[in-house]
Amino acid sequence: MSARGDAFALVAGLTVVVALTLARPVAMPPSTYSSYDTGPDGYRAIYEVMRREGVRVDRFEGEVGTLRATRATLVVSPSDVEGEQSRASSWIDPGDGARLARFVRAGGRLVALGDVLQFAGSALALPPVASISPAAFAVRAAKGPFSDGVRRVEAPFATAFSHLRRGVERVLTVRGAPVAVAYRLGRGSVGAITAAGVFSNASLARAQNARFAYDTLSGSGPLLFDERLHGYASGDSMWGVLPNSVHAALWTALGVLVLAVAGGLARSAPPMALEPPRLRDSSAYVASMAALLQRARAGSAAIDRFARDAMRRAGARPVRARDANVRRDLEALAELNRRPAVDDARVLEAARLNARLRKELA
Repeated sequence: MSARGDAFALVAGLTVVVALTLARPVAMPPSTYSSYDTGPDGYRAIYEVMRREGVRVDRFEGEVGTLRATRATLVVSPSDVEGEQSRASSWIDPGDGARLARFVRAGGRLVALGDVLQFAGSALALPPVASISPAAFAVRAAKGPFSDGVRRVEAPFATAFSHLRRGVERVLTVRGAPVAVAYRLGRGSVGAITAAGVFSNASLARAQNARFAYDTLSGSGPLLFDERLHGYASGDSMWGVLPNSVHAALWTALGVLVLAVAGGLARSAPPMALEPPRLRDSSAYVASMAALLQRARAGSAAIDRFARDAMRRAGARPVRARDANVRRDLEALAELNRRPAVDDARVLEAARLNARLRKELA
């Protein structure tokens, strides 16, 4: 085959590969009950609607124990559409249930959707659920906290609450079975709906679903959508977990360091000259040698040598009458040499007298 034929075959093969690739259906990512999701099951529409209606809305991506707002509404939904229970069990545990209960009892409001919180134990006192014949819509119960404009809410209902305790109000029912309930817990409240799709993007296109969503989620402080269950988790930094006292200490240390560096780079006063060291004479040397001799039990010998040295130097030249200081020192040295007891003071005195006579007789 010629080179021209090889090139034609190569181009034809690439064309076939590209055509097959483009013809293959593209798999869309699954839609989840997340406020980031714009798919049919996502909550992006309700997030934007509440924000445009003036509700303070945000996404919560931290640990449940870091919830600090006591007056807020937290929306918790399953992590995926199919197999909600299998996925939720890996995120919700009894410890999270106890933390959510503390948040509600302190004045917060919790809206639980689907079966996501059935794994949280009894801390939230949620009613148990049971399977029912699938239904496409639920009707508003006679007693409930929501507006009269809501008559019928459409969503795929397959479970309902059973064994409602006293104080739990029915909100929505399917053939008499409660699928949405509300009750007080401490200073806060809990609202639970068995079908998470009631707030989805597809369901919100229906006017009564949108009205029901607004009435359910507004009026209790800021609105928070829990995104940790959907994989959008953000933990606290090391700085964030430190107490305020440590923050203050670190800022103080940093300020001292900055001042020290600035003081070393820019002088704020003229340099100050240091005092020169004082000149040393031989008196310290003489005193230390005398003390050393005395400790070596050579004090008497040292005094004798000081006396003989002074006498020898005095005999080398006549001592005149005006040398009263020399005569007095010689007599004092001789007196020290005649005393039997020897101590540090005598040895030091003899050394000083001998040093002074050496200067006088030089």
